[in-house]
Amino acid sequence: MEREERVTFPNDQGQILKGVLHYPAGSTFSAAAILCHGMESNKESEKLVALGRALAQKGVLALRFDFACAGESNGKFEEITYSGEVQDLKAAFNHIRQYPARKIGILGSSMGGTVALLFAAEEPRVANLVTIAAPFHPEKITDKLLTREEVENWRRLGHILYHGRRINVSLLDDLKKIDVPGAAKKISCPVLILHGDADETVPVEEAHELFVQLQGAKKIRILKGADHRLSNPNLLATALEEILAWMTQHLQ
Repeated sequence: MEREERVTFPNDQGQILKGVLHYPAGSTFSAAAILCHGMESNKESEKLVALGRALAQKGVLALRFDFACAGESNGKFEEITYSGEVQDLKAAFNHIRQYPARKIGILGSSMGGTVALLFAAEEPRVANLVTIAAPFHPEKITDKLLTREEVENWRRLGHILYHGRRINVSLLDDLKKIDVPGAAKKISCPVLILHGDADETVPVEEAHELFVQLQGAKKIRILKGADHRLSNPNLLATALEEILAWMTQHLQ
């Protein structure tokens, strides 16, 4: 019988990150997966819970965790940055390496997908990667969601209210530092890209751009009619099937 266990581990800032481990039935497993949530989500996302359980059933140890500034982990939402989440993923990767898994894959949804790309560019031990609706140009999201005046006010005030929650200017500064296209070119592991063609947050063109930049084994699946959150249950089920097949194939 698969079982779930709550775990905690620190990032390099000393913040405590909280997660849930899904253990496969039986005592032996040789593969693991880390599941990364998006910006306004957390480890309890329906996608991640379903995936954690399904991976455990396939014999893969799965960790879903809250980035700092999200869910039950330390930190305030307003302090969120891509670079900070890359460090959190590094902490999760180091935590999972304590278990007897020969191969470790990573899945990231939305901002978590971009974070997974940035991390995999630096960490050659990542065995495979899946992105769902990942921004390839995260710097463009501010242009899309905000007017130039709002961006200027954000910089002047040092923070902005987004969906009623404060975000510090550190996120704006961080967007200038990260280079997702440059990172994509450095990734050597197999990558599966999933994206909906009805995504109004991250245009589907960004998935195609990502696909072109990847140098290794890769696959792209555009889900017809799927929005950013894969809120259609049938399309979500299709995505989960694709992910499981890819993860189990490349974690053997």
